[in-house]
Amino acid sequence: METLLGHLAQFSALSSQGEILCTQGLAYLLTEHLDARSAFADQISARAGISINRGMTWHAEQRQPDRGRPDLEARIDTTPVVKIEAKLDAGFQTNQLRSYVSDLQRCLQGQDLNGVLVVLVPRARSESAIAMVKGEFGLEGPGPWRALREGYREVAIAVVSWDDVLMTLGRLEAQPLHGELKQFEGMYREFTSSYIAPLAGRAALVDWRNHEDDFVKLVDRVTRRMTTAHKLLPMAIEPLEHATEGLDPRGYNRRYVCLRTPDAEPPCFSIGVRDPFAGNDTPIWMRFHNGTPRFPVIRERLDSSVISARVVKSDGHVWIPLAVPLHTDSEQMVDVLVEDAEAILQVGLAHQTT
Repeated sequence: METLLGHLAQFSALSSQGEILCTQGLAYLLTEHLDARSAFADQISARAGISINRGMTWHAEQRQPDRGRPDLEARIDTTPVVKIEAKLDAGFQTNQLRSYVSDLQRCLQGQDLNGVLVVLVPRARSESAIAMVKGEFGLEGPGPWRALREGYREVAIAVVSWDDVLMTLGRLEAQPLHGELKQFEGMYREFTSSYIAPLAGRAALVDWRNHEDDFVKLVDRVTRRMTTAHKLLPMAIEPLEHATEGLDPRGYNRRYVCLRTPDAEPPCFSIGVRDPFAGNDTPIWMRFHNGTPRFPVIRERLDSSVISARVVKSDGHVWIPLAVPLHTDSEQMVDVLVEDAEAILQVGLAHQTT
């Protein structure tokens, strides 16, 4: 009998395709284990406030006529009755959920079957996912909700957390489900350990020490993205001689990235988390250390550019704040930070690339 990890082995890039692997893993558990399939159907029924047939078959990434492709789809015979959009960290595409609801309504036309759209996210994203669903469909209240369309059957909409699914399936003691579920949960926990909650406003920046780990995760992902041809250097906390007045200095938790150049000793920069300098609110800072090769050239180019207004000089080093975007998912935050850092590099070392 095929095992969960054996099934997932056919899918590559474990570290970069967490959502695909978790979705495929759940599809495998629901396909191979009747108890899991029944328990999950009951959970959806309870959360959506609508009766769902336990005898559904589950399929991953089935394409709709409009080319939409939900992560999971449950069918009675050939009729889709449940569509699941599963997320770990990535954002939702515009009109993605509306497409799934419309296809359910089309397929259920003339059928005596109930339909449900499930948005499956980590528990930490549940609140933001609920707000997104309510805004997308103009819904009110805590749910369960109904999507209505004149002349068509209504479709229930529910937000469910991966964590609650794991808890539901974890109550089942059947083997080998129990052992495979433990493997699945371990994989899920590993992938979601990098989750970064969206910043709701400037207050979240001012209060950065209470979620410092999220900013450190951002730095880790940004510097990993920018390290293209070199050994990944470790994150390290460097003591700071000076900090913003009135704040308890935490040091500079940073990673160095060295530029890809023909130089025997290429210039490097660091990106890290620290107490912001006066007049700034972001805790993420890019720094050119005064000991890095070509430092005088870098400093002069930055001083004579439009970036000069952002530059802070302290202890002989050059610091530039990197603004973290608000109200965006972590992928967008990383994209914006990488773009900003690369723009600074283009000014400081116009002909160099990372």
